[in-house]
Amino acid sequence: MKKGSAHISRYGLAFFVLSVAVVAWQCYVVALDTQLGGIGRVFREWHVIAVSLANALLLLSPYWLLRRRWRWLVWVPMTLLTLWCIMQMCYCRAYEDLMPWQSLTLTENVNNTLLASTMALLRWQDLCIIIPYLALLAMCVLSKRTDDNKPSAKKFLYTLLAATVTGCVGYLDGTECYEKRFFYNFSNREYFAQNGLLPYGAISLYNTLFLSEKVSDEQREQVIRFLDQECPQYTDNRFSSVANRNLVLFIVESLHTWPIVMKVDGREVTPVLKSLVKGDGVIYAPHVLFQTSHGHSSDAHFIYNTGLLPLRDGVVAVNWGNGPYPTLAAALEGYDCREIICTPGVNWNQTMTARTYGFETLYTRDDLIKAGLLQQHDNVDDAALTHFASTLLPKLQQPFFLEMVTMTMHAPYTNRTMPTSWIMQSDTLTAEARGYLNCVNITDSCIGAFLDELKRLHLDENTVVAIVSDHTQVYLNRVKGKTDYEWEPDDWGIPLIIAGCDTTLHYEPVIGQVDVYPTLLDVMGANAYPWKGLGYSILRYPVSGAIQPRNMSVLGDSTSLTRHQREAWDISRFLIFDSCAPISRATNR
Repeated sequence: MKKGSAHISRYGLAFFVLSVAVVAWQCYVVALDTQLGGIGRVFREWHVIAVSLANALLLLSPYWLLRRRWRWLVWVPMTLLTLWCIMQMCYCRAYEDLMPWQSLTLTENVNNTLLASTMALLRWQDLCIIIPYLALLAMCVLSKRTDDNKPSAKKFLYTLLAATVTGCVGYLDGTECYEKRFFYNFSNREYFAQNGLLPYGAISLYNTLFLSEKVSDEQREQVIRFLDQECPQYTDNRFSSVANRNLVLFIVESLHTWPIVMKVDGREVTPVLKSLVKGDGVIYAPHVLFQTSHGHSSDAHFIYNTGLLPLRDGVVAVNWGNGPYPTLAAALEGYDCREIICTPGVNWNQTMTARTYGFETLYTRDDLIKAGLLQQHDNVDDAALTHFASTLLPKLQQPFFLEMVTMTMHAPYTNRTMPTSWIMQSDTLTAEARGYLNCVNITDSCIGAFLDELKRLHLDENTVVAIVSDHTQVYLNRVKGKTDYEWEPDDWGIPLIIAGCDTTLHYEPVIGQVDVYPTLLDVMGANAYPWKGLGYSILRYPVSGAIQPRNMSVLGDSTSLTRHQREAWDISRFLIFDSCAPISRATNR
């Protein structure tokens, strides 16, 4: 009996050690894949290994305080952690950060497109998370043994001691000021890699439950000072000779700049867009830095429509979608303002934000279905979208502002039902590249069909057509068959194309998405509107850099505008939380 008891005791200890190893390994893989450069650095990040091990020991230490019949509960955190790790790996590949806790509540965004996109983001490396968990589970099931040990405070304390020792190894690496390291969340993935699962969970929970969204009097005065002294204040319309031109704004899903100048097997991928950027009366900026955060596409809609910057740790459209905000539609006073989207209105809270952004009418996927256009165009979203918009044109009162949000270029790009073009026959591209460029080509032709309808209705000469992108998706290195870590300098750019202007301008320096709003005000001659946004019109100012929200670094050149651009992120946050009240106070002075 004693021998058997000793054997069972060794089994319980072995199970605990293996459980700790599985949890530590899973956390380490997430840190590697999201922040530290991938599995290729597996033997180089020793302090992260120690941090992961310390957190695993602490997480599972209550095991020694449980009675035998309750020790199965250890599988609850292990199972949840496995699912969380897989989810975070996929999320980071799309959003370039770990998912904040607030995003777990965005159930209205869960649909077939999201699920398909998630499946497309899975990689073979993810097996490194799943296999150890399944191996341990199989060992327990097949062994048919249990741990008969009684609760042991001594083993619990030994576990805490081991966690302390390994924690010291991990945290005493001397690379950071400890106050900054533990209490300042520079980015979710960086914080997780540096501090581990439990500190990350603690600061996330604190920020979710207790971080005040109230703006102090001091912060409000900072906003007023910034708006008075730093924001451009002008009313002239010298870049627009014609008043009350119509505006069509395409917000194109996942459009990079590089396909615009690309040929596959000698043929243009985007003949329509290529023709536009080569024409007269066109403003073309090929190096726009996407500044979206956890709101992703909805953040881009927010930036373009309000001239504000999104939150770095939340989703504006969902949690602060009712505003009120200054808007491009409000600047276009007297315009017939309408928006057409390819998704249901609940996605990203677009039913609410359409009203907030000043659109009198929102047409959603339901309208495309009722019109029979999705079925007519074999469920190609952008073909249905632009066809619907074309039939709407004669009904619009001029001047009008028509915003269209495309969808065809949304991931995934493989194993997806989509009309095939000549691009799919190319043997010079990867499967993902063929799928993506095929979608780009389809959307390009849909935009071309809409522009032809504008011309047929003789609206083209009095209409400005702006084409922007919401964010990046497939970098050029992957098109060339390289890995995600073989990133190239030209990969990140998204385009700004504004056709029908009084100015012809090819603007090579780096700009941010926030610079689009004031540029459109200049093009449309809408500068009587006092809010010029937190960016700069590229027709007036030498913009040559922009701030990345992930780490607040400058992409492009550091210029005299950099201080303003960096502070603008805090100012925008205060304005969002304060319902933009300081804007009216500052601009009315």
